[in-house]
Order: sequence, then C-alpha cells, then structure tokens
Amino acid sequence: MKTNILITGLLFFAICLVSCNDDDDDPFDPIPPQSNLEHVQFTSQALANNAIGNPTLRDMMVYTPEGYDPDGELEYPVVYLLHGLPFSDSTYISIDKWDPWIDPNGVFKTYPDFPQEGFQEWVDNLIETERIDPLIIVMPDAESAGFGFCFYTNSVLNGNFEDFIANDLVSFVDDRYKTIASNEGRAVIGHSQGGYGAIKLGMKHPDVFGVVAAHSPPLVFEGFKAFFPAIIAENPDGMNGPDPAQFLTSSIYAFSAAWSPNLSNPPWMVDLPFEYPSGEIVENTWLRWLEHDPLTMLGIYGMDFASLNGIYFDAGLSDVFGFWQATDIFDQVLNTQGIDHTYQTYDGDHFDKMFSRLEISLIFCSEKMN
Repeated sequence: MKTNILITGLLFFAICLVSCNDDDDDPFDPIPPQSNLEHVQFTSQALANNAIGNPTLRDMMVYTPEGYDPDGELEYPVVYLLHGLPFSDSTYISIDKWDPWIDPNGVFKTYPDFPQEGFQEWVDNLIETERIDPLIIVMPDAESAGFGFCFYTNSVLNGNFEDFIANDLVSFVDDRYKTIASNEGRAVIGHSQGGYGAIKLGMKHPDVFGVVAAHSPPLVFEGFKAFFPAIIAENPDGMNGPDPAQFLTSSIYAFSAAWSPNLSNPPWMVDLPFEYPSGEIVENTWLRWLEHDPLTMLGIYGMDFASLNGIYFDAGLSDVFGFWQATDIFDQVLNTQGIDHTYQTYDGDHFDKMFSRLEISLIFCSEKMN
C-alpha cells in the first residue's frame, strides 16, 4: 500500500514538473538580459608618441542589445559610429554636450533632433519594431587636443587616428564582445567629420568594414577654397592659431593638423594651404591635402570602394557649409565609375536632422551586413 502511495506521489510530482516547464509564466524562467549602454576605456598604441600629446587612453560608449550574452554563442554585427561635433564619445547620447556649439547667432543655430526617450531606448525601439537587427554600436572618442577635429587621419602631429579606429579599436571590440569578426559584420557610420572618416575608412580598409554610411560629409576639397577669403577676413591681424570664437579659423588649423602637419613650423606645427593675406594657394601644401580628398582618393582606392557591400551618403539642402554641392559631385563621379551606392538629399541643415538620418543609415547598414 505504501509502495502504491509513493509511486502515485512521484507521478504527480513529475506531471507538475513538466507542467511548470511548459508554463510561459513560470517565475523561474530566465529573463533575457536587457540592452545596455556602458562606458569603456582602452589604450590605443596607434596614438602613442604623437607630437601634440594626445592621450592613448580613449573613452567609448558601447550599446549592446537585449538578449546579448557575453558567454553565449550568438555573435552580433557591429556599427562603429563616428562623431564630428562635439568631440566626445557621448556626442549621440547627451544633448548637453551640444550646449557650447549651438548659438542662434552663430554657425550652428539649432540642436540635433535628439529622441526624447534617449539613445538607448531609441535603438531598442528600432530593434523591437524590426527596422534593424540586434547589433552592437560602438561610439569612440576621437578628440585631438588643441585642434578638436582629427579627421580620422594618421598624422605625426595628432597621432594615427585612422589606425586607432581601423586597427586598435576594432581589435579591442572583437576581443571583448561577441562580434561577427569580419568585414561582413562591420559597418562604419559618421556625421560631418565622422562622415568623412567613414568614407575614408571604407576606401582604405574594405577588409575591415563591409558597409559605410556618411551624413553631411566634406567629400570634395575644392569646395574648401571658397572659405579661405572668409578665414582671412576673420584674422585682420594675421593668422594666430585656432580661436574658439572663429569656427572657420579653428577648422583650417584642424584640417592642416590632419593633412599638412609640419613639426618644423612652430607654434602650431602646421602648413596652411594659402598665403596670408593674399589667399594665394600654396601648391605643395594643397597637393598634400588632395592626398586625403575622397574625390582624389577614388583614383587610387576606387576598386576597393566598389568592393564594399553597401555605400550610403546624404546631405541637407540647407547645409550651412553647402556640402550638398560636394556630395552631388561625388555621387556623379561614383555613377560614372559604376560604383553602386545610395545617395539622398533632404530638407535640412548640417546637424538638425541628425537622428532622423541616422535611423536611415542604421537600417541601410543592418540590411547590408551579415
């Protein structure tokens, strides 16, 4: 009798156990990890021994999607999101970072269209609504001391910011996170300076990045010449270095720090591309600049650029710098060379539609990556 009672009890327990395992509301079911946005630091050897003293210890913000398990088997595609202004790993996260740059009477009059819910929740929603696949987003700090802009270029003055991204950062992320560690699973997106960087990195490192997207990028250097008279006018007493109150002047020094550094020309250790006060082009310096001009670079890296799985770029028709004229030319040249790409213009300024355009490029890159 006791044996029958024992068997009946065991059967009842087994039935309950199976029932509990099938119950979706079981409180003991594991809860998928939520998305995360974390601050990370790492040391880049590519930036060592630069003349200006830029630090090798760099900050970054990293987004990982819901369900990401650092000990799991699932590997994720990665988007490297490059900043222009402000010079920070939090450019796309914190609207407060933009306060020093937005002035109704200045160059940039309106803030970007930051999502009210915040960056992390905004990306969560793009994934939940299946507009993009679950992915990792890496936002590095690429500020150059003294000049701000680095233009993601190797420079004896600033340090090797191209190698910082394409070599050191990618290797660090692949080692630390569950990534698809090939160009099939990597995209690089950027805005303004970051857009230039994305195009340049795609041209020169198609083995690292399979997809590129650029918003409001400076792509044809010939257009910069139109700003030279205004820069000279900003400096009636001579060219005396970067000035926070003069954006164009500060920019020309930053361009030169990236593309025409000269450690034998103190105090700023750069060669400007024009004579002061005449504005006459310095041909040797201008030729050095053209080595970094995406339009010129197509002559060398065109086949590599064409090998990418996806190319996207856009510009606002009210861009304060008129960059849409350069992107139009770049689009026409790509068409002539038969390089597949997607190009759009839109009703907007340099930064005011930043997130609405970023949504488009994230969808584009998600579709083109593995």
